[in-house]
Amino acid sequence: MAIHQSRLEPQRWFGLAYLLVFVAGIGFFLLSFVVLGVLPGWRLAKTMGVHGPAPMPNYTAAELRGRRVYASLGCALCHTQQVRFLFTDVRHWGPPTAAWETGYDYPQLWGTRRIGPDLAREASVRSDDWQLTHLYSPRWIVPDSVMPGFPWLFNGRPDRPTAAASDLLAYLHTLGRARQSGAGTGTVTDEGLDPAMQMEISSICATPFIHPNQARIADVAPDLVNGVPARAQLLTRGRTLFAQNCAGCHGGNGDGNGPAAAGLSPKPADLRRQQFTVKGLAYILWNGVPGSAMPAWRDLPVNDLASLAAYVQSFHTGADDPAQAPVNVLSRGAVVYAENCLNCHGEQGKGDGPASIALLPRPADFTEARPDTALILDALDNGVPGASMPPWHQLAPADRQAVSAFVRSLFKPAAGRQP
Repeated sequence: MAIHQSRLEPQRWFGLAYLLVFVAGIGFFLLSFVVLGVLPGWRLAKTMGVHGPAPMPNYTAAELRGRRVYASLGCALCHTQQVRFLFTDVRHWGPPTAAWETGYDYPQLWGTRRIGPDLAREASVRSDDWQLTHLYSPRWIVPDSVMPGFPWLFNGRPDRPTAAASDLLAYLHTLGRARQSGAGTGTVTDEGLDPAMQMEISSICATPFIHPNQARIADVAPDLVNGVPARAQLLTRGRTLFAQNCAGCHGGNGDGNGPAAAGLSPKPADLRRQQFTVKGLAYILWNGVPGSAMPAWRDLPVNDLASLAAYVQSFHTGADDPAQAPVNVLSRGAVVYAENCLNCHGEQGKGDGPASIALLPRPADFTEARPDTALILDALDNGVPGASMPPWHQLAPADRQAVSAFVRSLFKPAAGRQP
């Protein structure tokens, strides 16, 4: 009997040990749940309540459907939605992502691999027709893109999206929307960040952020004439840059009939039928063309912008006679212009007429770009689809010729000489 009891003692202790381990395991699980889940969640909710906008609009039904499309297509496998605490990220996409920006995201779609560009600030950066055309066939716009196309989201062409494509576009418009509207307060900090880097990031965030590819209306542009390489070097570099960034819309020969043109409105400019000043091209490249698919290229170095300007100037054939028209023709053209064109294009043809402030794209600046006569007559006959320029069928043929000559006389080549 004593031997039997001595054998039961170890078994009882082993049983108690199992129970103790089980209870300890449950205890540590609950502790870890509280420490790693509840407390950080409480702290995060408190931070979001302090720094986030009140109230921040939730997703609409279309935006939620678009978010599901985004997830189902695997977009998060290549595109992140998080601006990190890195100088290069902040310089290109703005302030680091704050928790309140994704307060309604369950689960969040931050992604882990940045094969394609980050989309955390994508709202309002690109026009709708650019987004849809790029979704239909990315290589039409970016020839070197590794992104696959999604033509099954369209009814045969990029300007005929299905409901799924429209919902996805609506979701893209939400990415960074609250941040761009100026919502949220406080400076985003990272306690583990190097103080010098934190100071550098904070100095960048202290100024209003505009995405380097977002078109804007501004009176600033870099100097693309002084301090740039020789013209031969610019043309060589410009040819490469144009093929990589511009040919998808403007076409390889600059005729405005690139593969992406079919889905864009207004259509890309025919660069062969206009003579540009360097100043005018600098303004377009730096600021883009609001109201069109033409983005800004502020992320390119100045020498690259000068190269593109030089190469774009080389497209003009010069076939149109630049000689000054007779005085009587110019006088009649001035009258026709004052009666029909001044309100939009301005007294001096700078595109700054009284009505221009309400128009996107803004009216053409004839002092920086001189269209060929045939291009002007085509615009008078057919208007410019996608822009505010209507056809002018009421003008007599002689008046059309006269106003074309007058418009061409407004060009100021000295305002932007070739580099």
